[in-house]
Amino acid sequence: MIEFEKEVIAYLNLPSIPKRDWDGLSSFQDGVAIVSLSLGRQAYAVCTFDANTDREPRITKVFGIEPFASIDKVFVVPAYMGNDITETDLDDESKKHAEQLAAEAQELENKGTVDEALENAETLPEWIFPEIQDREHAIAYLREYNRINGIRKGKIPSNDETIKMRLYNIYMSNKNRK
Repeated sequence: MIEFEKEVIAYLNLPSIPKRDWDGLSSFQDGVAIVSLSLGRQAYAVCTFDANTDREPRITKVFGIEPFASIDKVFVVPAYMGNDITETDLDDESKKHAEQLAAEAQELENKGTVDEALENAETLPEWIFPEIQDREHAIAYLREYNRINGIRKGKIPSNDETIKMRLYNIYMSNKNRK
């Protein structure tokens, strides 16, 4: 029996342990590793691998206090699951659950957003907030927003339309908080 299965599943928010073995070369953000513990048992752990910097997978989260001796096997967690569930490496029960989640996500995406966006877009200034007059002000606003909200990897969009969409998302999230 491999220990900490439930903990890894909960930590990565997965329906089950992935089935696809890692090819040993490609980068991945999240993976599930089977590690040998120092007393001979096996446990699941969370790992990552960047082909540009790493020589082997890095363990990012372990759930026990016993040190591990080696990484025996690695399963890749897909970075993004599209709407086509049939192409994913999941068992039948997990596929049903994933299809249900995809349907719920699609329903939430469609719920009132188009009408609301069209209604609000007509009444808002070009740069969404009245205090933002041009591209430079918008970029400064987004940098400050990222700093205040602790968004360290928040890349500032490069084109005007994407900047405006990001500002609109901030505007709507502020409006929904009130």
